[in-house]
Amino acid sequence: MVLLVSACGRKTVQISIPGSAPVSVQSSELDGIASYYAEPYHGRRTANGEVFDTYKGMTAAHRTLPFNSVVVVTNKNNGREVEVRINDRGPFIDGRVIDLSLIAAREIDMVRSGIAPVKLKVVRAGTPGRGAALNSLYAVQVAAFENQRAAEDLKRQLERKYPAVSIQTASGSKTVFRVRVGREPNLLTAEKLAQKLRDEDYDSFVVRVN
Repeated sequence: MVLLVSACGRKTVQISIPGSAPVSVQSSELDGIASYYAEPYHGRRTANGEVFDTYKGMTAAHRTLPFNSVVVVTNKNNGREVEVRINDRGPFIDGRVIDLSLIAAREIDMVRSGIAPVKLKVVRAGTPGRGAALNSLYAVQVAAFENQRAAEDLKRQLERKYPAVSIQTASGSKTVFRVRVGREPNLLTAEKLAQKLRDEDYDSFVVRVN
């Protein structure tokens, strides 16, 4: 349920999500320009105390959303979407609503332009600790291809060693086939799986799948 409340000429959106606390945010902070940040911030602490990993962390900075809120970011230019977890504050430039990690920016094809018009959808409210939501499932994304056969070949290769290998299709200006491994009940076990795959030279990162 989304409720719009007017206050001093500004609209506040109150979002009620089953299993999560309500989230209140100004509507202007859900629609605007996205940017991304990488060096020299990679490896530094974010506002919630985590170490920022711009190359593997599907995370973002937002001015007001509670830490650990999970947000779907849609690039209006191409329709591509990415799901990120809020773990930092910013961007502090007028008109910008979210600052993505580099890996998240790549998912919606905005690295070359540097910025893109986006809309945000909060799918999980923030919860204490590192986990983004109750009863969530996580997978490890191993690769993304524009060629379906390449994705299917990698899936068959991974199935020799790992259970629950799947291909997720994302449609936009181009169709992307994402190869993912596992259905883990928490971030800790998902990150362990991701590290195991990285040790095998896969460029892997954790994503929430429900």
